[in-house]
Amino acid sequence: MQRAGFSFLVCPDPEIIRERVERLLADAGQPFSREVFWGDDEPGAPFWSALTVGSLFSGRRAVIVRRAEALPVEFWPKLAPALKGFNDAVWPFFCLEGPFDRKNQPKLPKTLVEQPYFKVAEKRKWVFVSPGLTRRDMAPRLADWAGRRGLALGPGVAAALAAALPAQLAHADNELAKLELSLGDRTSIEMADLALLSHHEGMGDGFAFLDALAGGRDPASVWQEIFDKELAGEEMIFPFLGLLLYEARLMWRLAVGEADEVRLPPQVRQKKEAMARRLGAAGLTRIFEAAFAAEAGIKTGARKPSQAMEFVTAELFRLFGGSKPGAGRVSP
Repeated sequence: MQRAGFSFLVCPDPEIIRERVERLLADAGQPFSREVFWGDDEPGAPFWSALTVGSLFSGRRAVIVRRAEALPVEFWPKLAPALKGFNDAVWPFFCLEGPFDRKNQPKLPKTLVEQPYFKVAEKRKWVFVSPGLTRRDMAPRLADWAGRRGLALGPGVAAALAAALPAQLAHADNELAKLELSLGDRTSIEMADLALLSHHEGMGDGFAFLDALAGGRDPASVWQEIFDKELAGEEMIFPFLGLLLYEARLMWRLAVGEADEVRLPPQVRQKKEAMARRLGAAGLTRIFEAAFAAEAGIKTGARKPSQAMEFVTAELFRLFGGSKPGAGRVSP
């Protein structure tokens, strides 16, 4: 199968782009040297020479343009002559790394989209488009990561990791490397090990969710933020409920005097111990009940996932003493 004549990679996560370039080059089955240029700088003679001049002695090369979305509009028409025909010695990669729009669609330069060579690339599937790492991508990545290292994931760990890891590939890889290092000679990851993960911005972990409600945030905005931005698909609500139950179990252990068996960074431990004291056994039991009721409602068809998320938020808002009128539309 012949490789692409040129490739466009559209993704806001530079690590995913790097990974994709490496995979394409590896799949080509031939060695390629790499020359990298940046769209922030006006392409000069070295770029055009690398793109067009082939040599039997220098071998094949990949010409990679990072941050190509920053190139001036007049660049794209100038590119047309260099992309005519197939050059076996040169494989150009144009990496557009700008953020997607609110509808999660790429924002491509109009002058690029209008070029005939871009239409050819679309037709021949030489354009790779990804919004970045999503929650539903995590499960297969985690299975591959654990399998290559001979690691077993304990009950609930895969779902909890999928919901808790940051949504930037490089950051997620760093958290997994930190987790692997902490295992020592062990080959199984348990829920307790996940306490070592750094908390990322957002509501993707159960404690951030509880802390937002405990701090008096508008419950309607809290559940909508989680459902729209963090769960990234209705199937992710079960891992999220699993994380919520994990936090409740952890705080239960803190509340009943098993703190020495819970591994947490000091600052995180302090926050969770304070919430455990505030809730007590009765309050923690209500968290269990709300999560189990939400899960049962989805599985029996009594509630849609969005309704179950709304229900959990309302129950916990009441648990933390929220009773202000007009605080948000959250149904009981």
